[in-house]
Amino acid sequence: MTLSSPVRPVTAEDPPLTVADAIIDSLVGWQIDAIFGVSGANIEHLHDAVHRRGLGRLRSVAARSESGAAFMADAYARVNGRLGVCCSTSGGGMMNLAVGVAESYQEGIPVLAIVGQVARSHEGTGGFQDSSGRGRTVAAAQMWRAIAKDVREVRSGETLWDDLLGAVRAALSGRPGPAVLLVPRDVWEIPVEARPNDWPQTLSEVSPPMTPPVEAMDRLEHDLRSARHPVMVVGALGLKDGANSAVRSFARRAQVPVVTTLADVGAYPQDDSLYLGTIGTAGHPSAHRYINEQADLILVVGSRLEMMLSAPILPALGRAKIWFVDVDTSCVQERFPDASLLEADVSITLQSLASRWPLFSMTSGRPEGYRQERFLPQLAPPVSGSPSLDDSVEAPLLQSEALALLEQVLPQDGHLLFDAGNCAASALHYLTVPSKTSTTIALGMGGMGYAIPAAVGAQLGGQDDRPTVVLCGDGAFLLLGLEIHTAVDLGLPILFVVFNNGAHGMCVTRQQLFFDSRIECSQYADVNVAHVARGLGNYNQLWVQSAQTRRELEQAIVSYKQWGGRGPGVLELVLRQEEIPPFTPFLPADAPVGDSALADLLSPAKRSHCAA
Repeated sequence: MTLSSPVRPVTAEDPPLTVADAIIDSLVGWQIDAIFGVSGANIEHLHDAVHRRGLGRLRSVAARSESGAAFMADAYARVNGRLGVCCSTSGGGMMNLAVGVAESYQEGIPVLAIVGQVARSHEGTGGFQDSSGRGRTVAAAQMWRAIAKDVREVRSGETLWDDLLGAVRAALSGRPGPAVLLVPRDVWEIPVEARPNDWPQTLSEVSPPMTPPVEAMDRLEHDLRSARHPVMVVGALGLKDGANSAVRSFARRAQVPVVTTLADVGAYPQDDSLYLGTIGTAGHPSAHRYINEQADLILVVGSRLEMMLSAPILPALGRAKIWFVDVDTSCVQERFPDASLLEADVSITLQSLASRWPLFSMTSGRPEGYRQERFLPQLAPPVSGSPSLDDSVEAPLLQSEALALLEQVLPQDGHLLFDAGNCAASALHYLTVPSKTSTTIALGMGGMGYAIPAAVGAQLGGQDDRPTVVLCGDGAFLLLGLEIHTAVDLGLPILFVVFNNGAHGMCVTRQQLFFDSRIECSQYADVNVAHVARGLGNYNQLWVQSAQTRRELEQAIVSYKQWGGRGPGVLELVLRQEEIPPFTPFLPADAPVGDSALADLLSPAKRSHCAA
């Protein structure tokens, strides 16, 4: 967003502008409308400034944990391409916040983390929660520098404007990432001078988009014209600067087939004829096979092709011509020394490239006879110690069966978030994502629980009432499930779908396959997710149901549709029989595949069962 917002006018009667005031006024002016955090002694001045100077445009979102707050800021930035902001007090609050900030650093997400510290006079003197690094205390600045692009210690009002602008510019420039402001308690109230006259009014002025070099564009155009079977790999672009629109326009004009990655399976419309599928360890075998056997040029936009994404197409990456287009390509130089690199804004590059051919058509579009294939669902061997099947249950619900039914409640123009684990691998592989729905998953640090608080950030970052759906496991619910209460507090239309198998499913699968079924530290006693969730809101605030059979799930879906998105909902899916996730490291080379939609793959004639 490029529109600016006026900040609160200053009059002669007003008290002097403080450090806290200046930060909040700047965020308001840059159209930041939410700051996620948990308050505490050394951050409360910032929250007080939000109360006094937010002008109804910036509000505090009280997360239930600092790690949840950081995940919220991360997803807020992912879905709208702007800056996410989170905050915490010192000590344990700061350490909790670091969990989510590390994810943003790994994935290149622009986040500003504002962290309160003890007063300067208490540093090194035994001050409570001191993290100055003096007197055998935690060295906050050193710790943050390991997981952030830029760290500034605001020690006086004189440096505030430079510190704030420098941190935000670092977060947004080049490959984005988090920046951190460390502010001692006594510094919050220090007066500052008026904003500099050349202060940027919009975030786009803070970090203007990078235009592509003409020489590199000429070489890319030449290679594209020379290719017979080019394929475009589209990474996690979010909604920044219209990149998705530019990708779609270029692909359609160029008639270049497209694959998405696990990082953003919905980055290209899955109902478009040019879409071949998703690549990665939970990707589609047909897409992998086509790229490995046919592609002679691979145009990678907005992705570093990390191992989770590139492992199934390594043969092609060792043979085909490769181009990377992104704002920072330094991360790929070591892994792909022979690749061609173009550092620029993705949307500007593709718009410029398309404009070189008014009637651009290099290829014939979708490969003749291409059929998108998925792995057939397969039952996993039983696990010793797992809950026994309830004889009263007519037919236990299977994960693939649940996913087929859940396609009815996917947002048609909203947000879909995947958490870690078997349920995510299956959902990424089998679901057909509506073309206008954003998709988000945390593959950087890959921590369980991300999607639950992140859904709050995504919902608020979307700045509308479009619904959000979260697909997560019971392990994620046990870690960060109380952030559902944040959604209840805000009345957000988020459906949290919890796949409950009483275990960390992917860990169990690995132990079955690679450790002779010695299951250790991956199972726990049953938890009734629906009962726990029921305590987070009354019947008018929160919809809750549980299902352990197909019939119960069908009834729950009807009930949820009648609820009409009046607020958040929790749908527990009790799974008493496991399936092997469609995750290539877990599957044999000859694993059975089908070229139908998931509902058709579930027919008895096509389902393949593992021997118990």
